[in-house]
Amino acid sequence: MKTQKQHRVTGKSSFRQAWLRTFGSELNAPKANRWVLTSVAVAALLGTGVAMAAWKVDDDESQRKLDDIKSRIGNDGGTVTRHLNDLNRKLQIQQRNGTTPEMIVEPTGDEALNKTQPSAVVVDMAKLCTAGASTTLGQQQQTLCQELAKTELAQYRFSLRMFERAKQNYDRLKQLEDRRRSLGASDYANIEYNTNEILALTALMDNDRDRYQTYMAAYKARVSHIENSRSALTRNALKGSGSLSLAGI
Repeated sequence: MKTQKQHRVTGKSSFRQAWLRTFGSELNAPKANRWVLTSVAVAALLGTGVAMAAWKVDDDESQRKLDDIKSRIGNDGGTVTRHLNDLNRKLQIQQRNGTTPEMIVEPTGDEALNKTQPSAVVVDMAKLCTAGASTTLGQQQQTLCQELAKTELAQYRFSLRMFERAKQNYDRLKQLEDRRRSLGASDYANIEYNTNEILALTALMDNDRDRYQTYMAAYKARVSHIENSRSALTRNALKGSGSLSLAGI
């Protein structure tokens, strides 16, 4: 009997604690049949247990999804992170050291060239190409002489202008390379921009070289043509054929 009584007391205490844990307050209700109250309490506790079980199931599913995401992202050995680190390593560029090689020193003193005149002695065109005999042959020879002198002078001046342009291109290239040396290995955007600038400058320098070579070839062809024409006039004069007929040229 004592044991049954203690069991009832313990049961009441356990029920009271469970009620407080579930609802947070004492059970204040009119006196009712003990079995009715017991049924209500059991139903409430069972309902709470079902909700907790459902929440736990849902939480376990969320946890599994989180674990799956973590396994995909990973740490240094994970899938996404490993690929990102590998890509980061491949994109890194070794920082450039050293300096840009110096440009060939421009000649000075007796070796220096005047930008407009090939010689310190400037000879007037009338004296450089004299009129000679007042004949058609003499006039043609004088004209060819003047054209030759003007072509050689133009060729000389153009070469020196291209020399100055080459110096400007070198200065620009040195600035770009100095800028590149100041960039870190992870400055991807700035390195890419710097690379594009260097490529654009390189393309410009190639274009300048092509223009120079084309003009030099044209000057050379013109000088050869004039010299051949002068030689032909001289041969015709020696043969007594007279002047050249330039209309068909």
